[in-house]
Amino acid sequence: MEAILAIAASGPEAAEADAARLAAQGVGALCAFVPQAALAQRLAVNEPAEAGGVVMLLPSLANPLAVARTVHAAWPQAYLLIVRAEDDLPRLRRDLGIAPMLGRQWSLAAVAEPELTTALRQALASSRQRRQLRTTLASANARLRETHAVSLGEYHRLVTSEHHLSNFLRHSQAAVLGLDAAGTVLFWSEGAAELLGVTVRRALGRPLAELGDWAREIVQAATSLAPEHPRQLVEQMVHLGGQERALEAMLLLTPAVAAGARGTSVVLRDVTARRRAQDQLREANLQLQRLVSERTEALEKSQLALLQVQKLEAIGKLTGGVAHDFNNVLQVIGSNLQLLQPLVQDAGESERLLRAALAAVDRGARLSSQLLAFARRQPLDPVPLNVGRKLHEMDDLLRRSLGEHIEVESSLAAGLWTTLADGGQLENVILNLAINARDAMPEGGRLTLEAANVVLDEEYTRTVPDLTPGQYVMLAVSDTGQGMPPEVAAQAFEPFFTTKPEGKGTGLGLSMAYGFAKQSGGHIRIYSEPGQGTTVKLYLPRSFEKEVIPPRHPTGPVQGGSETILVVEDDLAVQAVVVATLQSLGYRVLRASDAQAALSILQSGVHVDLLFTDVVMPGPLRSPELAQRARQLVPGIAVLFTSGYTQNAIVHGGRLDPGVELLSKPYRQEDLARKVRHLLLLHRQQARTPKPAEPAEQADEPSSPAGALRVLLVEDEAELREVTQQMLELLGCRVQAVASAEAADAALRAGSFHLLLTDISLPGRSGLELAREARALNPEMQVVVSSGYGKADTDADTWNLPKPYGLPELQSLIERVQATVA
Repeated sequence: MEAILAIAASGPEAAEADAARLAAQGVGALCAFVPQAALAQRLAVNEPAEAGGVVMLLPSLANPLAVARTVHAAWPQAYLLIVRAEDDLPRLRRDLGIAPMLGRQWSLAAVAEPELTTALRQALASSRQRRQLRTTLASANARLRETHAVSLGEYHRLVTSEHHLSNFLRHSQAAVLGLDAAGTVLFWSEGAAELLGVTVRRALGRPLAELGDWAREIVQAATSLAPEHPRQLVEQMVHLGGQERALEAMLLLTPAVAAGARGTSVVLRDVTARRRAQDQLREANLQLQRLVSERTEALEKSQLALLQVQKLEAIGKLTGGVAHDFNNVLQVIGSNLQLLQPLVQDAGESERLLRAALAAVDRGARLSSQLLAFARRQPLDPVPLNVGRKLHEMDDLLRRSLGEHIEVESSLAAGLWTTLADGGQLENVILNLAINARDAMPEGGRLTLEAANVVLDEEYTRTVPDLTPGQYVMLAVSDTGQGMPPEVAAQAFEPFFTTKPEGKGTGLGLSMAYGFAKQSGGHIRIYSEPGQGTTVKLYLPRSFEKEVIPPRHPTGPVQGGSETILVVEDDLAVQAVVVATLQSLGYRVLRASDAQAALSILQSGVHVDLLFTDVVMPGPLRSPELAQRARQLVPGIAVLFTSGYTQNAIVHGGRLDPGVELLSKPYRQEDLARKVRHLLLLHRQQARTPKPAEPAEQADEPSSPAGALRVLLVEDEAELREVTQQMLELLGCRVQAVASAEAADAALRAGSFHLLLTDISLPGRSGLELAREARALNPEMQVVVSSGYGKADTDADTWNLPKPYGLPELQSLIERVQATVA
């Protein structure tokens, strides 16, 4: 079994001794420990050098490089394995520099497993290989000594061979030196002259020590050679030709050529390039380790951010699922309480209790609204607005809400971009953030509102899921309050999480702001430190549309009317209170419990001025389809939707569909009265204003021949829909153009068409689904799907029309359809 020598500072420490023994056992070797104080005595023993064994320098050594050089000088054949702690290896590599002067048989290893066992296994393999080479050389020398005396011819051949060898060495590029026992130069090759800058004439016959400072260590090494130590490797940094170079010298004791005379053969090599390459490789490895570490850290941060988003998303789905029933309950309670109000006026305690109950309904409605905002289920009505103008409009409200002990400052950048956002929801976000800041400054402080244009690059958005690089309007709300530790800031956006005392907050303000930011296509982030205050930054995407100033909400006394209203509500309790409310305002009210029953009423021919329908309805007929059929059956009818949770029926991308009017549950009696009155007056005014009929609604176009193709065009982009309709009409077609799959479905059921041309991406439903349903209704009709992604993956009997297309492509399409019709 092989033995490994382990050198420690004194007695080996328990941890390093255990690590050394464990590594030695792992490679099937024994481990002997030697303290540094006994090293000189042990170096006098030749076994490790002769056997080419492995010497480990344990971490307890204060100066491992000095010990390594001492061992290398005595045992040049030994393999040196310098063992250090993991965090000490970079410093040791720097100390080694370009030329550590340890020969070729050395390496570094960490004390930890399994790295130490792996390094020890490699060291033993290298040691065994060198031992085998020495054994082979010794065997060859022994055979040479056993040869008999040579003949005269053989002698001349050997002399000639030696002459050729000498001539080869003298003129080769290798730097080869020959020294006698006194260190005088006997041989000097042309390679040595070129490397060292000393000519052959100047070098021969002179002591090597006189030829330059670089020769001192070589001379010292030559004097230490002995038959028991016949060779030595010397590495040093020298100055040659005005440059610092790494020089490697291999010294070999030559046999005596005369009585008592011996010499030294020296082969020099310039290893500067190799050392630099090793340093560059070592530095590259360190840089790679740093990059891997940084990348791993970035991935961990991204995973944590993704987990947080997924957690908030799961909570949002749960919240949206219960909102509809919760708002229906609030609607029943609130409406009945409002109907009771006229009956208990001036009733003392009863009136007080009634007001308290109505206030509780309002609080429940606000909670529900905040939960829906967090869940990104709140129907938004975004318009291009200026954040700076919104802050100016809210100035008085904010100062009244914050109190005199809070100083309010505004910093608005010039040239603020517009952003597409729901103005009312943005006001709620700003007010909630301001109130949170006020609560963080109980002793007073300063609230700063800042608005500026910013650009978020890819590096910033890479760690934020669902956020795209681009231009944003930044709104920052900063306070000088108590601040938050990191663990609190990490949970701040979670619903119902609050650090306020019981009854002082719901924990929904920041949750609502988070949901609003995400639903608006933006981002929100908290910056806070304990004792240093908090800053909340809201980023909203830039809009290139002109700012729109929304009209004021109607005020004044509530008004009723005598028009006919059809109420469609599946919750009978809600239906009852809505009917009672509208009847109390003077309206004639019809009721239905589902969309199919409402359609039957409309088909009966009874005149209806306004359809008031819940969005989420049971049965096969959906509320948007009911509204579309109602507009066909009763031209000029007003439609008002209501819901506590809209799902995706009339909201797409978090925004209300164009032209949709919505009254969110729960609502007050006066909110319902004003909204109904406003819509009825608006439709009455529109009915009095004459307007030209749109080409899509004209059944008999004068410019189209009687036998023209009837085309149903479905395209949600208004400009593309208009220009495609004009091109089709130019080709002699009769075109009905609609913007959604729901409208297309109603048109297909109301009339017949030769051709359905639909976009593949429609709001709420795929164009491919519409195509299949259209074929089921009319198998003879040709169906064409248009796509901006090239050829779409359609059914075998459905045609493709890749975008962009022009008049020639449409003409070819119409000719194909005409051929099938003929």
